[in-house]
Amino acid sequence: MPEGLLPIIVLIVVVIIYTVAKVIDYSRQSDQQWREVDKSKLREWDDDD
Repeated sequence: MPEGLLPIIVLIVVVIIYTVAKVIDYSRQSDQQWREVDKSKLREWDDDD
């Protein structure tokens, strides 16, 4: 294995882990915000409007 390959692989793995962690964090934030929404003000959406 070439000498410079290991740091590149480690960097790619770190970026992938960071991206997955951010997606999970944003998903949790979205779920929390949806729980806090006043659902009585929502209306049914019809694409024909």
